[in-house]
Amino acid sequence: MKKLAAVLALLLTSFVVAPGLAAPAQAADDDPYTASVRTSCHIDMPAVVRAGYAPRIRVHVRPNAPAPASGRAANSPTGSVTVSIQRGGTGIFSRTVAYNGAPVTVVGPVINEPGHYVVNARFKTADGTVFRSCQATDAFDVGDDNSDGPGPGPGPGPDGGDNPGGLLPDTGGPDLRLLFLGLMLVASGGGLVYAAKRQPRPSPYDV
Repeated sequence: MKKLAAVLALLLTSFVVAPGLAAPAQAADDDPYTASVRTSCHIDMPAVVRAGYAPRIRVHVRPNAPAPASGRAANSPTGSVTVSIQRGGTGIFSRTVAYNGAPVTVVGPVINEPGHYVVNARFKTADGTVFRSCQATDAFDVGDDNSDGPGPGPGPGPDGGDNPGGLLPDTGGPDLRLLFLGLMLVASGGGLVYAAKRQPRPSPYDV
């Protein structure tokens, strides 16, 4: 009788405890699965910037795969983009702008010191989207005022050209000083001729 009671108790325990153990596994299967899409950050900017100008940095975030058909998915990545500039490992500029799926352009500071500068663009995805964050790194060099590199900035220089001093280059034309001296000689010669004509001539009958 004791063995039979033990067997019945074991059977009752299996029917009561087992459903309780299986309940959490069923709840885990009911959790929604959130897919994620990798993105790539792309930086577009000149390789050389003239001293005294501000670099223009264009950032574009592209998904590496189509977004899944979901109510929380957007057609394009959205969030924010932070652009920072470093020189010799020291940060000199940082700015964060909103990113709404279209490329953004960030204008950096006016840089006067020649050297090598590193640009970092970091995209932070918005909450509730299926896209992941990304980052990219690029670099540019700053030359002196006489370099041939482009000088992108908020506007043209004070003279509207590449020469920051506003002076016209020497094209090999005649020296203005020699031209002025020649005009003075011509004017002096003309005055002498005019004075000679106005001087009265002596009469041939005067003895």
